[in-house]
Formats: sequence, structure tokens, C-alpha cells
Amino acid sequence: MVMKYTLDERMERARALRREGYNCAQCVVMAFDDVVSKDEVAVVERAARGFGSGYAVRGLVCGAVSGLDMVYGLVSSEPRPMLYRQVGEMIDEFSALEGGVNCADLKKPGRKPCIDLITDAVAILHRRLSHSDE
Repeated sequence: MVMKYTLDERMERARALRREGYNCAQCVVMAFDDVVSKDEVAVVERAARGFGSGYAVRGLVCGAVSGLDMVYGLVSSEPRPMLYRQVGEMIDEFSALEGGVNCADLKKPGRKPCIDLITDAVAILHRRLSHSDE
């Protein structure tokens, strides 16, 4: 897979999307529009509308994590057990960095703002996809 964006460019794209009003899942998905087909990005962007604030403001899994999972599922051709392992490792990395994956916990006072969670998820996925080329 050839990635057009550098990590810094991809993170800035995610920040710009957030400023435009997209939710966390959408920002992550749309920041990878160079590795996912335009048609897929359009469909997943619409599908991800309900993932904001931890599944429709339920405080469940962070939208940035959901977006990471969606993109990896679209670009991976691995069998399901390997895909689950790869996604699980990225979720574990996010959880270790942020102290969890549930939106309600991540939004408590004193925690990182959503934009930082988005860019952290983008960085984790970008690094994973970069290494998959090696």
C-alpha cells in the first residue's frame, strides 16, 4: 500500500476535519482517504456519523478507536484471526496511551481533548500501515 500523506500531514488533515465539525470516527476515517478508495471513504464517512461521543452519545467506545478499526478493516486482506490480532494490538496501544477506550472515561475532567485522541489514533494507525509495507 502506498501512502500519500506523511504522519504530520495526516494529523493536520484530521485536525482540519474536526474544525469542520466531523466527529472523532469520521476524522480518523477521512484522514486516510489516500489508502481507502474515495467511494469507500464516502460510505464509511456517512456510516460513522452515529459513532460520535462513544456510539450516539452513549459514552461507549471512543469514535477515534472505531474509526481506526473501520479503516484497518477496509485496507487489510488478512484472515479474520490476524485482523483481530492487529486491531486488538492497536486498541491496546491506544488504551495504554490514553488510560482506556470508553468515551465517558476519556472525557472526564483533566483528560485529553478529543482532538488529541483523534490524532493519537491516527498516529497509531499510520504507523501500523507504514510497517505493513515493510
